[in-house]
Amino acid sequence: MDLYHHTNPLFTKWIVDNKLLEEAFTVIDVGCQGGPHPRWKVLGDFVDFHGFDPIAEVIDSLNAEYQSLTNYRFYSMALGNEDGQRDFYVRSDSFSSSFYTPGDSTLLDDVQGSHMHRGARSVEIRKLDTLSSDARIPLSDYIKMDCEGFESEVLVGARHYLAASALLCVTTETNFATSPTHLHTHFSTLNELLLPHGLRVFDLSFVRTPYPNYTAALSDAKDAVHCMRSLRVVGRPTTFDFVFCRDLVAERNSPQSYNYINRPSPYQLPSVDKLIKAMINFELHGLMDCAFEIGVEFREHLEQRMDVSWALDLLLAPAPNPRL
Repeated sequence: MDLYHHTNPLFTKWIVDNKLLEEAFTVIDVGCQGGPHPRWKVLGDFVDFHGFDPIAEVIDSLNAEYQSLTNYRFYSMALGNEDGQRDFYVRSDSFSSSFYTPGDSTLLDDVQGSHMHRGARSVEIRKLDTLSSDARIPLSDYIKMDCEGFESEVLVGARHYLAASALLCVTTETNFATSPTHLHTHFSTLNELLLPHGLRVFDLSFVRTPYPNYTAALSDAKDAVHCMRSLRVVGRPTTFDFVFCRDLVAERNSPQSYNYINRPSPYQLPSVDKLIKAMINFELHGLMDCAFEIGVEFREHLEQRMDVSWALDLLLAPAPNPRL
């Protein structure tokens, strides 16, 4: 189940059409095998997109597809908490490829007709901190991570980069499973790494996974087709996508709740561009109330650049699809 996608963001379109941003909205996509999300198309030339994936065939394909767009760049490398080379395992389901050794070697078997070689390969891996200090990437507004359990390694290797960027949003795949690496759950690890940067949960989506014995028994039932069609949604939530965002209003109005954040002291008012980009981010994720709140609370500051009353009216327009 995907995160909410606002397909007709009137406020964002108005900002883009009237060129009210003076800075690009910079996106880092970690694990970009599926390509850039459609939400970024609405930003046109105002998005500065940087996609990373360790599978070279994926990057070759994306470079060919986006060769005419200079504001989309793709890098054949993994991100993590080290600089060098590391073994990466390309699985039969290439979207499940990871740095973790598969328990079943058949998951690495080549798929007939595929242009992508399955199995172990050595890939380049870099820290975001390193790429930033080498001036290979700009500071970012938004990071998306889908790297099969490696998300915390990406964040640990980006401590300085996250602080310098003053990120507005991180979207990430995660779960509530425990492991030797994540004793208090994978989600808890990510939450602990993101909180110091003022990033809190604003939305989520999830999928349910029934236990295999139940699914097998159901498929063996005499009236299996009827049972499957009439089956209620069962299974506990397993895989989640979370949206972590800055709450710029709360940071100003309730500073006592943000004493742990890596922020300069005394409080510094966000730039007009930062405020507009935060509003865009919220609208693109269907959180128009959050964007509206920024418009109201920072009206005087935003009036330097735009007609705030008109912006607020646009944010009141109903989204095409209701939130489930």
